[in-house]
Amino acid sequence: MNISDYIRKKNAETERAANDVGNANDVKEALDKYSTYSEEQLMSELFRLGSLSEGKISAKELDDFYLKASPFLTPEQSARMKDLITQLKNS
Repeated sequence: MNISDYIRKKNAETERAANDVGNANDVKEALDKYSTYSEEQLMSELFRLGSLSEGKISAKELDDFYLKASPFLTPEQSARMKDLITQLKNS
């Protein structure tokens, strides 16, 4: 599963069950999966799959993903992710 598919899946699940604890577990699983990637690999994957100009993902989906993932990140990681998402929105 790539990041784009994961984000879409999570957004659909959230709409069906906003308070489902399982959503947090799924986000954690994805974060655990990508935790083995280097920063360069993560950025490459993110920009490959997250470009708005290619229509693979919407700005809302990026924002929703950030809201779901940020509780699992350190403040520094959260700020970095927010910056990357801003860059993606402008790409």
